[in-house]
Amino acid sequence: MNLVIDIGNTRTKLAWFEQGRLIETVRTEAAGTNDLNNLILDKPATYAIISTVGKMDPILKTAFEKSKTQLLVLDHTTDLPLDIDYKTPETLGYDRIAAAAGAKYVCPYCNVMIVDMGTAITIDFISADGKFMGGNISPGLQIRFKALNEFTAKLPLISRDSLFPAFGNDTRTAIVAGVQQGIIYEINSYIDEFAQRYPACEFIITGGDAGFFVSKLKRAIFAIPDLVLKGLNYILEYNTSAKKP
Repeated sequence: MNLVIDIGNTRTKLAWFEQGRLIETVRTEAAGTNDLNNLILDKPATYAIISTVGKMDPILKTAFEKSKTQLLVLDHTTDLPLDIDYKTPETLGYDRIAAAAGAKYVCPYCNVMIVDMGTAITIDFISADGKFMGGNISPGLQIRFKALNEFTAKLPLISRDSLFPAFGNDTRTAIVAGVQQGIIYEINSYIDEFAQRYPACEFIITGGDAGFFVSKLKRAIFAIPDLVLKGLNYILEYNTSAKKP
């Protein structure tokens, strides 16, 4: 059994895989080290991979040692099942690497554009021959709402709202429509451009805000909430398959 841990900016996600099949997930807003330790020890795995936006906590390494789990810590030197065409691979976010691996796993012989809607929105492209070609990063939904509140004198902090007009008729609806419509137009423009460049291109949306936006896009797009987790397991399998009996 494999254990996958993805420690992001706002959430921690754990997943257990058995023979490539996702069998259980745990998601939390803020998992402390003790919480993770307990999960690692209560459900020990043979192999594990961890991706973190910060430094690897040495206490977690101790927990893996106690559970006799062979641990792989994802970084820019990790062997990957795809090629990375990026000028500064050491600065490439591990979540983007994992999402790219997940896209290759789900659509192994396709051009794929990935829309990852987390704290930041990333638009990445993987070619049909399995090469990560790079992508763009822009502020996510909550960052945009917070920026309007923090960098202006009077604009209030607004939360997302599924009911919003094309144009606002008061300050609240103007912010909601401006932020949310702006994201929709942004993603639709990327989809249109890549569909013209690559007629056989597939489109995948993932991340915490994916479910909110997927039905609002004008083109069919695959929603895969666990794309990063699937990608991490794919990377783990790629690195451990030769070691398995």
